[in-house]
Amino acid sequence: MRTHAKQSKITPPKFELEDIEDYYTYYVLILEIPEDIFWYADYSFLLGVVENKTAYDGWLNYVLTRDKNGKK
Repeated sequence: MRTHAKQSKITPPKFELEDIEDYYTYYVLILEIPEDIFWYADYSFLLGVVENKTAYDGWLNYVLTRDKNGKK
């Protein structure tokens, strides 16, 4: 039995982000990062938000799947 969640890292997209429209589409529209963070935060902060959001999304999906299967 695993006692902690599997560690995962953000991997860069398999496509090349060439201009601001590509970055906006990927971060705001696909990853659902708040628009204010995209436009006004430092890029390193933005990457940290993406990493934390991905970890949260993974945990939430695990809980929803577990609950759907009737396990607690």
